[in-house]
Amino acid sequence: MNKFIEAASIALSSIMAHKLRSFLTLLGVIIGVAVVTAVATVIEGANVYIKEKIATLGSGVFTLQKASITGFGDFQKFLEAFRRNPDLTVDDLVALRSSVTLADQIGAQDGGAKSVKYGNITLDNVGVQGVTPNTLLISSTEVAQGRFVSDFDDESRKDVAFLGSEVAEGLFPQLDPIGKEIKIGAGTYTVIGVAKKLGSVLGQSQDNFVQLPLLTFFKAFGKRSSPTFRIIVRSRSDVSAEMVQDQVRVVMRSRHKLDYNRPDDFSIATDEATEKLLGSIVNVVAAVAFPVVGISLVIGGIVIMNIMLASVTERTREIGIRKSLGATRRDILMQFLVESAMMSGIGGLIGLLLAVTSMAILQRFVPVPVAVPLWAPAIAISVSTLVGVFFGLYPANRAARLNPITALRAD
Repeated sequence: MNKFIEAASIALSSIMAHKLRSFLTLLGVIIGVAVVTAVATVIEGANVYIKEKIATLGSGVFTLQKASITGFGDFQKFLEAFRRNPDLTVDDLVALRSSVTLADQIGAQDGGAKSVKYGNITLDNVGVQGVTPNTLLISSTEVAQGRFVSDFDDESRKDVAFLGSEVAEGLFPQLDPIGKEIKIGAGTYTVIGVAKKLGSVLGQSQDNFVQLPLLTFFKAFGKRSSPTFRIIVRSRSDVSAEMVQDQVRVVMRSRHKLDYNRPDDFSIATDEATEKLLGSIVNVVAAVAFPVVGISLVIGGIVIMNIMLASVTERTREIGIRKSLGATRRDILMQFLVESAMMSGIGGLIGLLLAVTSMAILQRFVPVPVAVPLWAPAIAISVSTLVGVFFGLYPANRAARLNPITALRAD
């Protein structure tokens, strides 16, 4: 232990004696560790973001759609299914509500981008949606002001509207929106409520919407079935979502008269499937990114080896003196290995701090999901130190093999 402490003390003195050279030597490791840690931070942030922001249906909730992407690389299959599968309809919704006994709530939603106007203010590309009244129970939407769409509104096809917070702020910057009338297409709708702010997902606002009663939407825009129509199902708390999905699948296959050997002509999407799909994409990115950025660590190790070889040449006489005073080959080997490992480890620590600081600053200005994984600091320091040991082994071994007589004669 004392020999290790002595070797560390000599190594630290050598590093501090040549500050600029040591820093330039460490630069490759610093950059390598910083880049690897930054990539790990972004990938971990993406995984957290998927769970918290993108997969928002909630436990036991799934959607029935015309088609959806179910796996990485399945975009062509999605396009084929979108062309082949029939549109879902309100009749499908009615049939499911009457036949699926294991569901707690079954709702539906349709919509598209339209212009919304109040007075002289016009907002373009607003998501105008037709929704069932129970959408409030099976989605992340919450009421901030006023009320949501009611069963009476839907059954009576009343011209009422529930606004997303961004639309409310855009149309009524200094006014209370409740009771005001907005125009969508040729129709006029009375504002009955405003939603709580949801924020954005990957830079896309989730508050840029207007929700109308579903039957009001169909009355205004003449669609009782469309490619965008989807049915949302929430399972009962005492049954699994898989059981409810099976029951929904049986009802839909019966309605569409599908033989047992034919595939479904509809798609069931869940948060788990969304997480799996996006997670597989993130994993592919990680599998490509880590080896690429890891090359910088190898380059940093090569630089350390080069400097350590130069250091052995410069300190040949020192090595000869230490050997003449009783230092063994093992002592010399340890001295240079510890120095190499310390240089690389210090570089790894600086790189780690640089990465964490940079990502924290970046998060303040850019909507980049960032989360430092718990394993990143340990891996960063361990890998950088091992790089130093690996690439310092040859110079250290060369120093240990020097003949003490020859070393003492060196200038």
